[in-house]
Amino acid sequence: MKFFEFIEPYYALIKAKDYEEAVKKYIEVVAGEEDEFDELLKECKLVPELYAIVKFSQAVGEDGKLSDVEEIVEVLESDEPEVLLIDGCLL
Repeated sequence: MKFFEFIEPYYALIKAKDYEEAVKKYIEVVAGEEDEFDELLKECKLVPELYAIVKFSQAVGEDGKLSDVEEIVEVLESDEPEVLLIDGCLL
């Protein structure tokens, strides 16, 4: 799995196998419509794995607490695409 970051229109860090899967997950969970696919694809940036892991592990949840290490490892080792971080204004 790879890690992709979106800055606009809303921030998101997504774990996916490729750019297309990352954009589909962004549309499904964060924001956007299918007709914006190409535009969102341009916003999608591949980021280094270590960058994504550090950013994800330092994020505070809605409860104001950091995630447990076991939970972080489980999410990162999963083969399923997943939104790891999302713009706080969407919560």
